[in-house]
Amino acid sequence: MKSAKCSDKSMDINVLVAHRGFQAKYPENTTLSLTKAIELGVLFIELDIQFSLDKLPIIYHDVTLQRVSGKKGSVFEQNRDDLLEIPAYEPERLGDTFIDQTIAPLEELVDILYNNPQVTAFVELKAESIVHCGRDLMIAQVQRILSSVAEQTVLMSFDYELANIAQKSGWPLIGVVLERWSDLTSLAIKTADPDYIFADHQIIPEDDTMRHSPLLQDAILVAYEVGNKALACSLLDRSVDMLETYQLENLLTET
Repeated sequence: MKSAKCSDKSMDINVLVAHRGFQAKYPENTTLSLTKAIELGVLFIELDIQFSLDKLPIIYHDVTLQRVSGKKGSVFEQNRDDLLEIPAYEPERLGDTFIDQTIAPLEELVDILYNNPQVTAFVELKAESIVHCGRDLMIAQVQRILSSVAEQTVLMSFDYELANIAQKSGWPLIGVVLERWSDLTSLAIKTADPDYIFADHQIIPEDDTMRHSPLLQDAILVAYEVGNKALACSLLDRSVDMLETYQLENLLTET
């Protein structure tokens, strides 16, 4: 994966991570969005996990239901069976086009990965659920569901302690999302020993010293919020390994 280069024509799909699935065309974090990204040829997908009132994992980014589902309230206030009946269609962005799409349980990811053994999923555990559930329960629930596809799933979070717990439990693939570039020297990240390190492209240094961190000698560096090909090529030329994007077609279209 190291030293990927940017082609003058189409981007190498092997370095792209579909952020919340094929989010540019379909409602984020839905089974539809994830499968459509895979149909495009993507080998890496990313999705977000929150927890219901009864502390079961759902594929959802926000705590509140308004933006994605057009409803008042919080995912923490309803049991999962009730949440799974609620649309997940991003009405302000996409209108009623996908109103038939509903909130998905984490178990649906297992089916997707079974059917696509070539695909790896980055599963981001959202820090907002920590107060609601506690870290140990979050990790235990997610690992229980994903155990049969463990080799295809990277457990990751902005919360470094969640990554540590996943590491100590023996999960095969761990990721962290950096709050600050200087956190690469923190004990919490060193202890987590992540396989993947995600960073907003804006915090990644432009000079050649970025690879001096011992962690980056082995971990795969993924830049996110990458929306156009010029930026993508610039990051790859600066030794970023992979790119997380909402704009799959922008990066895959030949120039």
